[in-house]
Amino acid sequence: MSLLTSSIDLDMIVSPVTQEIPQFQSSQIEHLANLFLQAGGTVKPILLRRVSPISFEILEGYFEYYAALKAQEIDDQFTAIRAYVVPTELESTILEQYNFLRSLASSTSTEITSSPTIKAEQEQDLSQMENAIANRLEQKLSATIDRIVEERLNSSLQVFANQITQQLNSHLLDFKQSLAFVPISQVLAPTQPITSVPEPATEKIAKSKTTKAATTKTKTTSSKSKVKDSSIISNDDPKALQVLHDLNTMNFADLERKLAQLKPRSKRSLAKPIHEQRLQNPAQMFQSIEDVISKVSGINKKTMQDIIDAW
Repeated sequence: MSLLTSSIDLDMIVSPVTQEIPQFQSSQIEHLANLFLQAGGTVKPILLRRVSPISFEILEGYFEYYAALKAQEIDDQFTAIRAYVVPTELESTILEQYNFLRSLASSTSTEITSSPTIKAEQEQDLSQMENAIANRLEQKLSATIDRIVEERLNSSLQVFANQITQQLNSHLLDFKQSLAFVPISQVLAPTQPITSVPEPATEKIAKSKTTKAATTKTKTTSSKSKVKDSSIISNDDPKALQVLHDLNTMNFADLERKLAQLKPRSKRSLAKPIHEQRLQNPAQMFQSIEDVISKVSGINKKTMQDIIDAW
């Protein structure tokens, strides 16, 4: 079985426990970080143990790991490090090999003893690095939470906007239906003829004097009947039908503008009571010219006749 190196995201590596962290000088870490950036990566892979499908733990290579974090702090494009992910069954063997090679390298180099001052400096640098890592993780967590909250808020607002739009469309449809045309069959329905009750025939014809009085009375009655008939507005008149149709279907603004063109211009004020009457019973509207006169305040027969003549 051969070991293969992998490029592991730094965010997937669990930060080591403080007691396990060796002591390194910040100057050395920063120097190695710059070398990583110049070379575009690490030369020596670190050893990792898989602790979950998306996280790893450091077995060996703490110095390279902290140098990689420093490199990412300098350039956020540096996000991964080369590593061996050690299988569980080979962990002890590979660590033994790693320690043997490290001890062999240490025996050929000059041992450097750390003075108390250097040790204190290393501890301070380590504390600063830990704080930097904590701040970085906190910033990432805060950004993630803000993004999730914003996405959920936008989703809720979109649902609310859709509900409001549906309700407005429904109300608008109802309003349009209320302003629909009156069925033409109702508008053009012939009015029932007024049947006159015949007067009972007299058994005898009055004499000349009575006949003359009756003739005079008949003329008077005929004259009054003509006056009365002239005050009745026929629903069969095409102009009257057009006025009835427009009073039922015009919106308020058009109706007010149309009435304002008539003389006197005060007829413009009739648009409001006509519109209010239509809103009270949208399904029926006005059935006839007489219906308009009886229901709308301010319109009598003379006013309606003037409107029809000038329409």
